Amino acid sequence: MLRKVYEIKMKRYHIDGHVYYITTNVYARRPIFTRPAYVIALIDSLNFYRHRYTFQLIGYVIMPDHIHLLVWPQQEANVDDFMRDFKKFTATRIIRQAEVERRSDDLQAFQWAGTETGRSENKVWQDSYWDKNIYSDRFLRQKLNYMHRNPVRAQLVENPEEYPYSSYRNYVAGDESLIEIDRGWS
Repeated sequence: MLRKVYEIKMKRYHIDGHVYYITTNVYARRPIFTRPAYVIALIDSLNFYRHRYTFQLIGYVIMPDHIHLLVWPQQEANVDDFMRDFKKFTATRIIRQAEVERRSDDLQAFQWAGTETGRSENKVWQDSYWDKNIYSDRFLRQKLNYMHRNPVRAQLVENPEEYPYSSYRNYVAGDESLIEIDRGWS
């Protein structure tokens, strides 16, 4: 069942040198990232935009209906610009993939979301995103652990290493097969 989503605008504090813990949701929390083709669109785009906006990717987890990222902007990288472009591009790719695969259920949901918000013909993501400034190594480790345990808490897997769309495997097994993680923060 689709439901109306209400957004709350939160104040953001962009501080040079800080790492950011970011969460963004699929509109109406639709669990689209159970489809590997949609996940590939996220991973490819994340890799492209991390270089375009010059940030280090410290960690990630792609859950069925949302994602968590730990990013560390370098130089004059702007988190708002990165998230705007990342979400816009991934939405376009996901919609295109749904069209190719003739996923009428997803296409109808994206069209409904666009109509519901009145912002576009189709909509994949909720507006905006949530972020937290990471102010210490301890807080960073806490957020990284939270992300990596998220699939276990959601009962998708029994152990974090079983979940394929997480940086956990990068850290414990050196598995860089999906995307490379920057470990220079520790």
